[in-house]
Amino acid sequence: MGDIQNLTSNSKSDMGGMTAEFDAHEDLQRQVKEAIICQRLAPGHKVTELVLTEMFDTTRTVARSLMEQLTVQGFLVSISPRITRVSPLTVLSIKENFALRKMLIPDLASESITFVNFSELERLNNEMSKANFSPENEADLLDLLHLNSEYNLALVSGVQYPLALKWAHLLEDVAKRIYWLYAKRTGDLPFNVRGHEEIEKLRHVDPARLKNMLRESLYQTEQRILTSIFFQEPLYAKNLGV
Repeated sequence: MGDIQNLTSNSKSDMGGMTAEFDAHEDLQRQVKEAIICQRLAPGHKVTELVLTEMFDTTRTVARSLMEQLTVQGFLVSISPRITRVSPLTVLSIKENFALRKMLIPDLASESITFVNFSELERLNNEMSKANFSPENEADLLDLLHLNSEYNLALVSGVQYPLALKWAHLLEDVAKRIYWLYAKRTGDLPFNVRGHEEIEKLRHVDPARLKNMLRESLYQTEQRILTSIFFQEPLYAKNLGV
């Protein structure tokens, strides 16, 4: 009996260690993504294991794993076996992000709306309403971008399509790079903080109408960004920085 108890105890200890290691890795990945969003690692910047170990106080093994994962997710791009850079941020890549979100998010939200947690939407909306917005304050701006992304993802969280949800999360993460650049260049947010009335409308909206509303909202945000700072032919394939 004692041996069985020891085995059970060791198994729980191992699981706890694995969970802690996974959480630490996820947190480190979030930190690297935020460095890319905020352009501390700017578009086109060369990224090596040494760069990540020095910036984030980690090991080369972990840095190598992060580079592989972020390349798959599109935050980094492998130019050659020895050269990896931060993915470019161009007008073309911005239009691609919006095109994919306009195809995916409205459809997912229209299927998810029956299962949406409106209390969570209210909570996120309240946090956004109370949040301080200052383009000069990196932490405040990041918080707002994260909250906006969480709100958008909460709208689609009720669907049972794991792959589609994974894509939605990835596209929202990449969108933060775009919104960050817009906010830093214009001193404004590209999206509006929703009011309580808008959330109440969502409770009773027809799924087909919701789909059209979200597609139109994304279109207007895209046009606001492109018209304000990007829509110049020479910038089409040029990296955009703050």
